[in-house]
Amino acid sequence: MTLLLFRVFFFISATSSCSGGSNAPTPGRSILVAGSLNADTFLPISRFPSSGENLTLLPNTQPLVDVPGGKGCNQAIACAKLSSSTLKPTQQQQQLRVAFLGQFGNDAASQILQSALTSNNVDIELCGKSKHHPSGRGYVMIVPNTGEVSAVISPGSNFYGWSTWGVNNPTNDDQHDVDVLLTEEEIEQMVSAHSLLQLQCEIPDLVNQRLARAAHKLHIPVILDVGGEDRRMDRELLQCCDYLIPNETELERLAVHYTDDNDDEQHQEDEKIRVTVQQAIDEIQPLIGRSLHVATLLKNARRLQQNGANNVLVTLGSHGSILVKKDVSSILYQPSCPLPSAVVDETGAGDCYRAGFAVALLQKQQQCGSSMDANDDDEMLLHCMKFGSAAGALAVTKKGAVPSIPTLDEVEALFSGSDETATNFIPRGGAADDDDFPFLFGSRINSMKDRLDLVSESSLPMNSPRDWLQRQANIRGLSCVDFNYPQHFHDWEAKEAKQALDEVNLVAGAVCLRYPSKFARGAMNHPDPKLRREAIEITKQAAEVAKILGCNEVVVWSAYDGYDYPFQVNYKDKWTQIVEAFQECCDAYPGIKWSLEFKPTDENTRFFTVPSTGAAMLLLKDIDRPNMGLTLDMGHMLMAGENPGQSIAMVGDKLFGIQLNDGYTRLAAEDGMMFGSIHPSLALEAMYQLRQIDFKGHLYFDTFPQRTDPVKEAEYNIQRVKDFWRAAGRMRKTELERIATEHDAIGALELVNQALRES
Repeated sequence: MTLLLFRVFFFISATSSCSGGSNAPTPGRSILVAGSLNADTFLPISRFPSSGENLTLLPNTQPLVDVPGGKGCNQAIACAKLSSSTLKPTQQQQQLRVAFLGQFGNDAASQILQSALTSNNVDIELCGKSKHHPSGRGYVMIVPNTGEVSAVISPGSNFYGWSTWGVNNPTNDDQHDVDVLLTEEEIEQMVSAHSLLQLQCEIPDLVNQRLARAAHKLHIPVILDVGGEDRRMDRELLQCCDYLIPNETELERLAVHYTDDNDDEQHQEDEKIRVTVQQAIDEIQPLIGRSLHVATLLKNARRLQQNGANNVLVTLGSHGSILVKKDVSSILYQPSCPLPSAVVDETGAGDCYRAGFAVALLQKQQQCGSSMDANDDDEMLLHCMKFGSAAGALAVTKKGAVPSIPTLDEVEALFSGSDETATNFIPRGGAADDDDFPFLFGSRINSMKDRLDLVSESSLPMNSPRDWLQRQANIRGLSCVDFNYPQHFHDWEAKEAKQALDEVNLVAGAVCLRYPSKFARGAMNHPDPKLRREAIEITKQAAEVAKILGCNEVVVWSAYDGYDYPFQVNYKDKWTQIVEAFQECCDAYPGIKWSLEFKPTDENTRFFTVPSTGAAMLLLKDIDRPNMGLTLDMGHMLMAGENPGQSIAMVGDKLFGIQLNDGYTRLAAEDGMMFGSIHPSLALEAMYQLRQIDFKGHLYFDTFPQRTDPVKEAEYNIQRVKDFWRAAGRMRKTELERIATEHDAIGALELVNQALRES
């Protein structure tokens, strides 16, 4: 726990000092959730479409239709499921009562939604039903490989069914059937039966305002989820809500609707808390990394507070959550819970976090009562944040908003770090503490021969692949190893290499061809048919090694397939030889993903037979095999005068591998510098295009740290790639589409500068 002039707390234990033990709530408590309910349709696709583009569903998939959803429905069911244990019978008597207030439509979907709520013990007595409008609908595009989602919402009765509340929409036929509007007293009576009110922004503002006003008057805590329609919130609504919960993007969008308070007294207060905020930045930023800008988050949260908001809780996905308490009395940071399995579907994860926070808050407040001091209060809130994080982490491991909602028992197991949960964590990006990164990392094993002055004497002489592998195992975040064949297999067998990988908890990423110098006049296109045949057989042997190592990728880079002078070779013959060689390899090993790594020039070969991405794409067309693709090297693309982002986009799903580095692009020079160190804007676009094509491979650093600590260099590369990846993920799609449509150079540069500043 860190205690400064302000307090930034990091949760250490699962229970606060006033905890009564179990997370299950005690009797007599009730949550009222008011919000939307949708019948969702899920559309599995390979990637999100660009403007004007039509996509078909993934092969052998069908739309998933009429799945219960909507923020209100999700959060109500989540509150109910997170409030009672199925494993501890005594807790069944202590179930938290959950009531839902929403508007059902006039269609068959309303029956599905009602059943979803009641079957999960949610009281729907307060709900209404629109006579003239259908149920809300959500059309959710989901990319199964990443779990990413994007949705279009048809609000239906969620927006147009609140006539008795005074909502008079231009298309609202229900208004004609209303004789009497609900009074403030009736709303207060409705709210008074509950201990906490939970709201979202998928129903009209007026409804939220009237409910929040009533709860505030009755001293009932109010939680408002900012998710939903992007709109400015009335100051009174902000003031009536005890906890405002946006995610990072929602916080940014909401903050732009308000100006900083210029009142002199408020300005003085800002000066007093400036040091507090800066200390929070210094504490939290190193924990989150450079992919999120903590100063901007806190600035936006403070702007909302200056315009009426009380406690602002910002959820940051895999980076955890930050709570800026009212008047900045404390700034709390809670890391995220590790994922127990791979991401399947992110739909509803935020709803589960908010429900978990609400349930834990109600339970903790009753346990602690008025005896809490400031420290107890902060630890209680961190408990609630962690409980919400555990619920959200579990939700992404299943498909569908409501089906993915975890039970109290599941959350408690993850929350407490029980053995049966903790031992099954699946690290991604090579580190269990960074579970949102989707790729494995590999780095050039030969670089472990550099800077041996940094190696302890006990580890020397460091002259074999086994030794280099042991050194690579010290790289934080490294997950896989690419071996060169036959270069790395003179002194040991592939089975021994596999055993060595297992011993250091690494996996093989790919086997890369490095033909011996006897093939200096060519490998697959050597003029001697016998040597050409030998090169092809060596290539196929690499596939056998890959199978033993447990990987399915073979990358072919020949330092010798090309020529030095005009008229030296017959271009068509050399091309045909390479095509036929790859066809033979692909057919012999259909389970192996074969890829060519092109290079435009080299000291061994001044002109390669395949010198560019465009030529490589022509080669793929002629080879015409489904298991044949390309591995693109950033340095090679730069040497060829290419923009790596454009090349990645051209190759698309035929991109089997990517090798990351940077260089000064001097003639025939391959510098092998650290990723993004020289061309950061090109590095950013490369990451963006990898997202666009839904890249499936691993990331490999082909760098040459002769004068640099190769372990630290690899760790730096790993962190920078993550920074660029997340920066690319935050770039606004609509703004990118506008820039591309208008060929807006200044707009593109400004967008890049903003992304790099925040990375």
